[in-house]
Amino acid sequence: MNVWLGNALAALLSWGLWAFFPKLSLSRISPSSSVFYEACGVMLTSILVVFLLGPGIDKDVEGAFYAILTGIFGTIGLYFFFCAVKTGPISVISALTALYPVVTVVLAVIVLQERLSLRQVLGVLLALIAAALLSSKA
Repeated sequence: MNVWLGNALAALLSWGLWAFFPKLSLSRISPSSSVFYEACGVMLTSILVVFLLGPGIDKDVEGAFYAILTGIFGTIGLYFFFCAVKTGPISVISALTALYPVVTVVLAVIVLQERLSLRQVLGVLLALIAAALLSSKA
């Protein structure tokens, strides 16, 4: 198996669990409390990754800025995800929010000037159709 495939499958499993555990957490605590405790888990894991697996902390200012923005928007998204999960069906919410790469694709085309093939454009359109179907009442 390719190294990248093993890593991708580990990410898939981790993110699947990441999207599932909030339903259990939010049955007992508020979304804001859950975000706080999730951040504690992130900090502990980050320390382990940087100091046990990584080469240390890089000091590139622009790279750090974008990483901080990643954390800010990830936490904002996490809060709204938790608010949705608190009252809605995790099966639909996790599938719907998993369509976030559509935003990434649009930004990559606009900001980074990346080009999409016809097949890729069709994939994005099908993802949007999936979002509409997932969020509509049966």
